[in-house]
Amino acid sequence: MKDKQHIVSNYDNDLNDLKNMVIEMGVLVEKQLFNAVEFIKTFDEDKVSDFEGNEKNINKYETRIREHGTKTLSKRQPLADDLRLIIIGIKLSSTLERIGDHSHNIVRRVLSEKINPNNYETDTVYRLGTNVLKNVSQALTAYDLFSQEIALTIPEEDKKIDLFYENCFREHLNIMMKNPKNIGFITQRLFIAKELERIGDLGKNISKEVLYYTSGKLL
Repeated sequence: MKDKQHIVSNYDNDLNDLKNMVIEMGVLVEKQLFNAVEFIKTFDEDKVSDFEGNEKNINKYETRIREHGTKTLSKRQPLADDLRLIIIGIKLSSTLERIGDHSHNIVRRVLSEKINPNNYETDTVYRLGTNVLKNVSQALTAYDLFSQEIALTIPEEDKKIDLFYENCFREHLNIMMKNPKNIGFITQRLFIAKELERIGDLGKNISKEVLYYTSGKLL
């Protein structure tokens, strides 16, 4: 939050509480995404219950942030920077919840694959996931610090992610054509890659909100 104090200290507390809740939710979502990406590689079924619990907590955070932000809007009637801060907090809670949903979907897709074919040797979906995770992490850091400099790097990295996704898609189509018996497994891998690509787009959306707050302009 930009460095300024309000006459009513409770107002500052309301704004700080909102930002802190978004940061806490971001940490939880980043952990969920990290675990989902690792699940692509490890397929550790013992972790499945953790995903379910984290998903519920993420949803609770979205509700809390939305309610807190709406209450602060009606009670304080903020202007300028404060108004943007609250609106962004509410919007980011929705964005983070969607990242959590996509992460959960990845786990479900991996579980539905059941058997990893012996002749499936590429790790491009996993590497796509690590790239997406890195960009989302940077986007969350940009929000935490309200860093325009970091936020500006996210869209360019997302372009690289989109290109990586396209290459991954083509690679898996070729694998599918060479090994028709693996169509079911490869189809799930393609769905997982698409979930990751969408998460990358949501990371870019976070950076746009940071740039909106720091510049006051919609980009």
